[in-house]
Amino acid sequence: MITAAGLQKRYGAVHALRGVDFTVREGETFGIIGPNGAGKTTLLKVLLGLVRPDSGTVAIAGVDLAADPVRLRRSVGYVPQRDGFDEGATGREALEFLAGLRGVPRDEVAERAAAVGVGKLLDRPVGTLSGGQRQRLSVAASLLGDPPVLLLDEPTASLDPRATAAFRTLVAELAAAGRTVVLCSHLLDDVERLCGRVMVLLDGRVAAVETVDRQAATRPPGGLEARFLAAVGTEEVDEEDDDDDHK
Repeated sequence: MITAAGLQKRYGAVHALRGVDFTVREGETFGIIGPNGAGKTTLLKVLLGLVRPDSGTVAIAGVDLAADPVRLRRSVGYVPQRDGFDEGATGREALEFLAGLRGVPRDEVAERAAAVGVGKLLDRPVGTLSGGQRQRLSVAASLLGDPPVLLLDEPTASLDPRATAAFRTLVAELAAAGRTVVLCSHLLDDVERLCGRVMVLLDGRVAAVETVDRQAATRPPGGLEARFLAAVGTEEVDEEDDDDDHK
């Protein structure tokens, strides 16, 4: 479903991606983790078709980024950590606006909202919704146009434990329905509970690609956390942060 080969990207003196190669299989839930400055944000922007790599290739659902970037972007639904919805707009107005931008019929809005559990909230102002409700609205937005791939960027970072649990259930249901999901998160518990494989980025390179033991998420710290620390080290390094500087 997703194939990336030899991805290189520089921002001046910052070498954000250094020959990144990976594949994501159709229907897979795939995690991307790494410390600040590892290149995660740049990689996400490349997958979204928002940044052209200096070299290398990306194809999603058979669409090559270099050949047809517009079609590639339509193949990906994106859920950010923080939505950009107008606080005064209703959920329906926010989704209809995005549907118009994507060339999607407006009658799809209610269908997508109902599918993720916010159908009854569409006529409430976005500013009155809880964090978990807003994230579900973001997921509804990402599903407009029925893209085969969902890209989730730190989706539970600002949610309380109950909303986090509900969001994990929603993502698992979407994956079970056949969506290919890419989850980028600092929260290893999310990755361990949802993903089948995880890629560790370090200094713009692929440090490891690991198969996830989901049972480890119910045990004391170990499992993915231990392997992540083994891959990237335990000492914090003060360096330019790709994840902040190029958003």
